[in-house]
Amino acid sequence: MAKIAKHNDIEATEIAIAELQHPDPQVRAAGFQVLGETRCQGMLHYVRMGLGDSDPKVRQQAANVLASYGEQGLALAQDSLASPNPEVVNAAITAVTQVRSQKASDILLEYLAPDFRELNKTQAWQKQIPKTDPNWQPLMIAISDYHNRVVQKVLCILSCLGHSRTVNIVSRAFNSTNPREVANAVEVLATLPHRRFALPLMPILEQMGQPSQPLSANGRSRTTSPAWLRSKGYKLLLEALEARDRWIRVGALIVMATVPFALMRDPDPLVKNTAQQLFLPILHRPSLQNVLMNRLLLLKKVALFKNLSLEELLLIDKALEQEQVLAGQTIFTEGSWGTHLYIIAEGSVRIVKEFHGKQEDFRHLSVGEYFGEVALFDEAPHWESAIALQDCTLLKLEKSRFISVISQRPHIILEICRFLSQRLRETDKFRPSSKQLLPPSSEEMEIAQPHQ
Repeated sequence: MAKIAKHNDIEATEIAIAELQHPDPQVRAAGFQVLGETRCQGMLHYVRMGLGDSDPKVRQQAANVLASYGEQGLALAQDSLASPNPEVVNAAITAVTQVRSQKASDILLEYLAPDFRELNKTQAWQKQIPKTDPNWQPLMIAISDYHNRVVQKVLCILSCLGHSRTVNIVSRAFNSTNPREVANAVEVLATLPHRRFALPLMPILEQMGQPSQPLSANGRSRTTSPAWLRSKGYKLLLEALEARDRWIRVGALIVMATVPFALMRDPDPLVKNTAQQLFLPILHRPSLQNVLMNRLLLLKKVALFKNLSLEELLLIDKALEQEQVLAGQTIFTEGSWGTHLYIIAEGSVRIVKEFHGKQEDFRHLSVGEYFGEVALFDEAPHWESAIALQDCTLLKLEKSRFISVISQRPHIILEICRFLSQRLRETDKFRPSSKQLLPPSSEEMEIAQPHQ
């Protein structure tokens, strides 16, 4: 119908509007395409609604149509950049970048300006946070997550501005553990025609190429002193509680929960006694183990999810089921059909495989590690068995729930694929130049040798 629709064709426009609620996304996309051809007065409201459609292809089509309206469409797209829905924002960015004018570029810089200003604060906080104190880890991770999301936002804009191939190469480099690759990626961004979008990120991007530091010089963690908390810590927390980003505020709240312990060690006996009277009843409540942020920090440690943002991990968390397994209990057997990914929240699990009619230990897994992931991606039976070594708390992600999550956020599966691809590339570096298989590890050699 779009091929025969003409400018100001009211009849075709009315038919298209009627189909914008059709259950088939292809029909809805076709409806928006017609609106792009007819461009009747007063139709922009309907086009803007398409930016929030549940289907990414429909959102893309609505963005294309909105951009085709020129200055009028640009104004509506700019308003949509303030939406709390990230899908609407991404679609609006697509619309703005398609206009390819100086005004469109200025709109995008104006949209990023609050984040660029906030980066100055968060980088200062990052330098002050005591890296040797694990109690401050939630705030550190929240700030790092915020930085990564700003970087991804800028990369998305650069991709829409016509640098998609470069952005793909840069994104792959940022997921690398090779500092040289990261440094090269930073240099590439600094030389792009639209580099003014990337220049405010340079201090953060350069940090990505630096190896993470251990907790302390002797490998041990320590808690912060009351003197440091009074001089810097409390001020830092109060500032973080006023941050624009909700995850930074959440991280600051989690750290704030540790303040009573510090106050109960205060050298002033009056402060110490008052803190004990106020906070001991609260501290005797059930453990903070189930606090949302703590569960997300656990998921952040899962290698398969390491590239996901806290927002994306929240969707994963909502899809998880919890299961208690006693020591010695079989979780699944080799050859059985699986439908779940398992994450160890407490305890440990042994993975065993049958060799020549005898079960042998293949590997032992502990808190933060996962198994059974093949069930999410392939219709195949388990190639190993899993048995609880200790009493375990397992978090289970069922395949249909996983598919539901990635249908809401396709970016999740993209990041998981990037992780798996990177792991394959890093594994391939250790492959000999000949066509022989990789030499077996010491663990595999031990498994293969018959026991005396």
